[in-house]
Amino acid sequence: MKNFPWVDQKISSIDIDSLSHALIIEGQEGVGKNQICQYLINQLLVESNSSNLIKNNVHPDLFCINNETLISFFERKDKEKLKRKTKKIPVEFIREAIDFVMLKPGLSKKKVLFIDNAEQLTISSQNTLLKTLEEPPQNTYIIIKSNRFKCLNQTIYSRCQQIHFNNISQNELQSWAEGLLRNKSDKSVIPSYMTPKKLSELIENETFEDFKKLNKYLENLFSNGVDGNDINNVIDLNIEFNEKLDYIIDFALSHSKSGMSNVHPVRLSDYIEDLSNFRENLFEINSLNQRYALNHLLLKIPS
Repeated sequence: MKNFPWVDQKISSIDIDSLSHALIIEGQEGVGKNQICQYLINQLLVESNSSNLIKNNVHPDLFCINNETLISFFERKDKEKLKRKTKKIPVEFIREAIDFVMLKPGLSKKKVLFIDNAEQLTISSQNTLLKTLEEPPQNTYIIIKSNRFKCLNQTIYSRCQQIHFNNISQNELQSWAEGLLRNKSDKSVIPSYMTPKKLSELIENETFEDFKKLNKYLENLFSNGVDGNDINNVIDLNIEFNEKLDYIIDFALSHSKSGMSNVHPVRLSDYIEDLSNFRENLFEINSLNQRYALNHLLLKIPS
């Protein structure tokens, strides 16, 4: 996948030779933060054959803390937490990472610690990391990536160079997507919640066509009234249940905001509220018949 244009703009403003020993890269999920992190890691560990080693997470001078390595850590240290599927990054894992950065480089001239999903760091983990940020080992770089703004200890921010990714608006997303879509008119299908990463993956995998069909079926249901065939078509689409639910809510909201819906605004607002409440309470449902639930929700579309 090629870099997003806003990522290339960020990269062009970075001077590797004067890079801070620690960086925080923040922004909403799916806007390209991982692209800039991979660029930085590759630039810092620039020795021959490094790219394949980095890609396979076996570079001797790179320590990654991400979902994959967190699972491996719990398999070694705490299988109970693995069973509970916790995503919190424990202080013990941070201590392992610090022990790593204290060693001399093996293949490259530098060492890199990369912490993904830093919003999952516990308070103890942040405090332990802070000590290393205050007195970093020579030729060591710590790259911290977070999907939430200002979620870490404020002293951590004061010790790091910061790269912010602003939220991508729907207009910006649609404008960028025009160059990827077969028809420019298809940009109206893109929901407001979709990230550039998700959209690019859908287009590359040619599964964006399913969202075009979903949009068409919903247009029929909201404009022409409830129809069994359209409901079945929505149910049978190869899109995950939660994704369909998100899309239906977004579709209804866009109709409400446009003021062009045939449905009375109050009835449409009540329907959106019902859908949103159902989504919020999904975690309380132990066993859900998704086909039945979706059929029930679509039958309630107001006319």
